[in-house]
Amino acid sequence: MPLPFRPRARIDPTPEVRTACPGPASVGSRRENARFWILSDLLVDRNPEFRLPDPLPEFDVLLVAGGVAIGLDVALNWLARALDGRQGNRPVLMVAGSAELWSETPMVEAVARGRELARDLGIHLLADDAVRIGPEAGGGTVVVGATLWTDWCLEGSFEGRLARVAARHSWADCRRVLLRRGRPWSPLDALGAHARSRGYIEDALTSIVCQSLNVARGPGTLVPGVRPGDRAVVLTHFAPSRRSLPDAWTGWLGDAWLAASHASDLEDVMHAWGAPTLWVHGRAVAPADYRIGRTRVVANPLRRWDAADAFDSALVVEA
Repeated sequence: MPLPFRPRARIDPTPEVRTACPGPASVGSRRENARFWILSDLLVDRNPEFRLPDPLPEFDVLLVAGGVAIGLDVALNWLARALDGRQGNRPVLMVAGSAELWSETPMVEAVARGRELARDLGIHLLADDAVRIGPEAGGGTVVVGATLWTDWCLEGSFEGRLARVAARHSWADCRRVLLRRGRPWSPLDALGAHARSRGYIEDALTSIVCQSLNVARGPGTLVPGVRPGDRAVVLTHFAPSRRSLPDAWTGWLGDAWLAASHASDLEDVMHAWGAPTLWVHGRAVAPADYRIGRTRVVANPLRRWDAADAFDSALVVEA
């Protein structure tokens, strides 16, 4: 049977504390919500008939949460061809999914090459970094992006150990991703990459809210150039909460590592001061749209376990 959702106990700040520590939306420059067109898990290798909508939807920023195609160069080139310049000067942001990193080229080298190709194609490829979008005066959006590999601990730290043991034998990424030449990717490598990306996301969100509220600013800040009233949006491939996996999903009935290979528990990040306005992710087995704290979590995958869930190729959300 599907595992029940077990919310994590937490302590909410008192109203006095919340008033004393407002979020970036509470002060600073007036801002208009940005319109984000959201796509993920297109797997165009397996779905060659897929086409982007024509005309394109009304949007300000395109967020692609990975899973476009096997190979980062293939995914970036497909996206550029599919858009065919129709986006104009509207930003296109993407994070790599695990499929993009299936390659005979070691991951670090593949991402470095991908950054160069993305730059040439007019696409922002985010890998533990951020880009600011919006008016120079303030009231814009800072998108923080990372693949955010799983930490395997969706059901707890002990279950995480068991999940890593099973994944060593069953996880396809162990056979298709290279850490370095002659050394395939492993569940422990994913755990380490998760820690780095989570640390980056948490520190970037703190940097953004501090600058947005003019609390701290300096040349050494992690995310430079934040303006008054800016908000944060997070873009990842792996999901930040088990809530993105439907209770009826058949994957819950399989080996324990399977669910953990899709998501980690970052709900604390969305309850913290400086939480993002929007968190977009991929590696989704079904569409997701829910709230945790002040954060709206959205996924819009073409690949779905239940064919009854219609894919919206023109899904746009405001944040």
